[in-house]
Amino acid sequence: MRISSNLFFETGLRTINLQQSDLMHRYQQVGTGRRMITPADDPLAAAQTINIAQSQSLNVRYAENRQVAKTQLGIQENTLDSVSTLLSGLKTRLVEAGNGTLSDADRGVLANVLENAKDNLMGLANATDGNGQYLFSGHSGSRPPFIADSFGAVSYQGDEGRRLIQVDQTRQLDSADTGLDIFTKAAPGARDYITHVAAGNQGTGIIGKPVIADPKGQYVGAKFELSFTEAGDGSMQYSVTVRDAADYILSGPSVPVAYDDSTETLALPGGVQVAFSGMPADGDAFSVEPVFVTDPFISAQQSAAGTEGTAVLGKPGVTDPAGEYMGKQVDVAFQEVVPGTFQYQLTVDGTTGPWINYTDPGPGGVLDLGGGLEVAFEGVPNDGYAFSVEPVEPSTNLNVFDALDDIIEALKTPIQGDPAAHASYQNVLASAMQRLDVNFDQVQTVVSSVGTRLSEIDAIDANSNVRGLSYAQDLSRLEDVDYYEAIAQLQLRTAALDAASMAFKKIQATSMFNMKG
Repeated sequence: MRISSNLFFETGLRTINLQQSDLMHRYQQVGTGRRMITPADDPLAAAQTINIAQSQSLNVRYAENRQVAKTQLGIQENTLDSVSTLLSGLKTRLVEAGNGTLSDADRGVLANVLENAKDNLMGLANATDGNGQYLFSGHSGSRPPFIADSFGAVSYQGDEGRRLIQVDQTRQLDSADTGLDIFTKAAPGARDYITHVAAGNQGTGIIGKPVIADPKGQYVGAKFELSFTEAGDGSMQYSVTVRDAADYILSGPSVPVAYDDSTETLALPGGVQVAFSGMPADGDAFSVEPVFVTDPFISAQQSAAGTEGTAVLGKPGVTDPAGEYMGKQVDVAFQEVVPGTFQYQLTVDGTTGPWINYTDPGPGGVLDLGGGLEVAFEGVPNDGYAFSVEPVEPSTNLNVFDALDDIIEALKTPIQGDPAAHASYQNVLASAMQRLDVNFDQVQTVVSSVGTRLSEIDAIDANSNVRGLSYAQDLSRLEDVDYYEAIAQLQLRTAALDAASMAFKKIQATSMFNMKG
C-alpha cells in the first residue's frame, strides 16, 4: 500500500488540530471555572442544571415577594399600633365624659377633642404604603377606603379583595387587611353584646352592659328588644321580643313583667342579662344586640308556589366554619331529567356549577351542598323547584366612626337640669363605649394576625435560605470545574500538542525531494 505525502500531512494536521481543540477546551474550563462549556460535554448534567437553575430562580423570586409582603405588613403593623393607641385614648376620654360633674361647656370642649381624634383616626384608616396605594382598600388601592359625606358620616368605599402574595411554592399570604374588617366588624369568635336606645325615650332609664349568663342558653346570639309600658295602676312594666339575625321573631312579645327600679339587672330570655337602672317612661324602648351570630345562614324558598312537590326545606347547617361557601349566597335549582329522576345545580355568588344527581335523603335527611354547608332537606321536588341559602350578619352597627359621631353629638347636646336628657346621654355614652371595646379588640386581633404572618415569613425565609444553599451546592457540583484535575489535563494536553508538533516536523522532513541518493 502506498502512503502519499498528502496523507502524512493531513494526518499530522488533523492530529495537531484535535490536540489544539482539546487544549482550548481545557483553557476554557480553567478560564471560566465551568466544567461544561457546551451541553454536549455532559447532556444529563446540563438538563439537571437547567432544572436546578429554574428552581433557584423561583426561590429568589419568592424571597423578593416575601420582602414586599414584609414591608407591607410592617407598615400595616405600625399603623394599627397607632390606631390602638388612639382608641385606647378615646376610651379614656369616654370615661372622663361620664363624669357627672362636667358642665355643658366642658362637654363641648371634650366634643372638639373627640372630633380631632376622629380626624386622626380617619387619617390612619386612609394610610398609604410607600407606593402611594391605600393600605386598607382591598383591591381598590388607588381609592381611599373611608370618605365622609357632607354630613360628616364616614363610610367604607373600598372592596373586600384580599391582597395575596405568593411567598413560597405552596403558600400565599395576605399583605394587607381591609378597612371593612378592621374598623366595622367584631373579631372572629367575639361573643359580645352591645346596647342601643330608641330615639325619643322620655324616661330616666339607663341600660348598662349586657353579659351572657348562660353560654348554652337558648337565645344566646339573638337580639332582644325591651318595650316599657305603663300599667293601669301607674306602675311600669316591660315585655321582651327575641329576634334572630335575619330579624325574624323567635319569641314574644312576652307577657309584660313588672319593673322595679331597685333591680339592678334584668334577666332576658335564653341566657342573657343586662344591667339596668332608673325609671323609663311609657313607650321607652331599648335593644340588646349581639356582635356575633350563632346561625350564620338562613334559607328562603325562592321558587314559585306548586313546584316544591313533596320537598321539605329545613334549616341550613355549617359543617366547616372555614369552608369555601362561608359568607356566600348559594342558590339551588332542580330539574327533572327523565320522569322520576332529578338533578340539582348550585350557583355560588353568581358562578354556576355542574348538574348533580339527586337522591331523596329521606325523613330527617340533609343535602350536603359542599363548601362547609348543608341544609335539612327531604322529599322529591317538581321540575323547576329552587331555593337559596343566604348568609346573614348581625345588624349591629360597629362602624367606629359612627360610634364617635354618636358620642360627639351627645356631648354637644345640653343636659344640665334635665334628668331625661342626662339619662339619654349616659345611654349613648355606654353604647359608644361598648362599641369602642369591640373595635379595639378587633384591631388587636388584626395586629396579632399581622405578627403571625410576619413570623411565618421569617420561618419561610429560613427554609428558603437552606434551599438556596442546597441549590447552589448542586449547581457547583454539576457546573464547577475541578481545578486540580483541569490543570493536570491542561499540562498533559500541552505536552501532547508539543509531541504531535515535533512528530509532524519529522514526518514533514521525510519527503522524497530531500532524501539523498
